[in-house]
Amino acid sequence: MTKSWAYGATLVLATHLLWFVLIFTQARIDLVMPAIIVMFFVTMNIAGLGAFVTAWLAPRHGFALALSMAPLTAVLATLTNLLLGLAGTHVNFSGFRGNVGLFAVSLAYGIFVSAVGAGIGSWLVRRHATPTSQAV
Repeated sequence: MTKSWAYGATLVLATHLLWFVLIFTQARIDLVMPAIIVMFFVTMNIAGLGAFVTAWLAPRHGFALALSMAPLTAVLATLTNLLLGLAGTHVNFSGFRGNVGLFAVSLAYGIFVSAVGAGIGSWLVRRHATPTSQAV
């Protein structure tokens, strides 16, 4: 169970690290902007993919374990924003009221995409676990 969570969490962490590096380098190199645009959508939804991997690989309680990707993603998004601010690269998400607002919105959206990813992963596990009847 811990291994399945570690796989999902590693995927989430690697995505957030890449997102941080791309935004940080964009402040110096404009050529990475297309990659930033793509990674924005990937990073927004990575909690769902991490939850899918966790639920799919977990031997039991996969759905509940997979939902833990939402708070992990919210913490990493807020931490990334804080680190970018400290480095002098400010990211202005319009509509957010500071890091508390960013955390709250990231957590709410993360719960949604984690539930979808965990549901699909759990469904696949159940689907492959049930024996199929063979026609004779």
